[in-house]
Amino acid sequence: MTGKKGKHIVRRIFIALASLAMITGFVVLFIAASRDRSEATCKAMVIRVAEGGPLFVNKAGIAASITGNKKLNPVGKKLEEINMALLEKSVKTFPWVKDAELYVDNDNKLRVNITQRVPMARIFTRSGNSFYIDKRGTRLPVTGSFAIRMPVFTDFPSDAVTMNGKDSLLFSQVIALSRFITRDSFWMAQISQINVTRGSTFELIPTLGNALIEFGEGTDIPAKFNKLMAFYLEGLNNVGWGYYDTLDVQYKGQVVATRRKGAESPLVDSLLTRDAYHVVAEQSQTALEQKILSGKPPTENKKAPKAIYRGIEP
Repeated sequence: MTGKKGKHIVRRIFIALASLAMITGFVVLFIAASRDRSEATCKAMVIRVAEGGPLFVNKAGIAASITGNKKLNPVGKKLEEINMALLEKSVKTFPWVKDAELYVDNDNKLRVNITQRVPMARIFTRSGNSFYIDKRGTRLPVTGSFAIRMPVFTDFPSDAVTMNGKDSLLFSQVIALSRFITRDSFWMAQISQINVTRGSTFELIPTLGNALIEFGEGTDIPAKFNKLMAFYLEGLNNVGWGYYDTLDVQYKGQVVATRRKGAESPLVDSLLTRDAYHVVAEQSQTALEQKILSGKPPTENKKAPKAIYRGIEP
């Protein structure tokens, strides 16, 4: 018994010593690796922008601003000397950068992964300047030359970065209109431009049809578009897209339609209506589109709005 007990104690001591040796080895290796890491230098900087749509972020401009600043430039510096927080803050100062993630990879290269802002609308001011806005209303400079489908606003009265008073209210309505239109593929296809009037109201220019849409202020947006859709189905479906000069949707419960001077006979013009609906609907896949093609009004509009016709003799 004593022999067996002695062997057991020796075995436990051996295991303990082996474990201690392994732990010591790991500590030594870790210290050596840490020392090597602290002495290592950054070999290069790699900037990557998350894929998805056109590239608005100027990677060359960001790289130049970092490498041209001795305090920021990581290339050639020891890894432990790189100020990651300051670098991240510097990258995020660029207007098109929404977020940035920085880290050093196993090859000692600084990786800068950028998520860019997504433009929601483009705005042209009365003075001739232009800029984009994202869904939060952040003002973004025009960069590159891209053919992107988005709402376009013209004749905005102010160039100020920070707006006050009436301009601030108008700008908030621009954001609200943009959000609504971009969320519906039918209206994205149908509305080609939005004009801002001197009275701070909106005029919508459609892709198909000759009728200017007098929208009024950027309020009650869903109700106005639902009313317009119902009129497309109940009114234009009978007389044709080119029969009216203007469609005024700013009055509650009604659409005021002004007949275009010299408009063709509704019987002739209406032959083009079904094809026109199909052209617009090909660019959208919403459930609302399917109701348009089937000739049924949206469920939100069980009753068609009252239409007041202002006839003009040809």
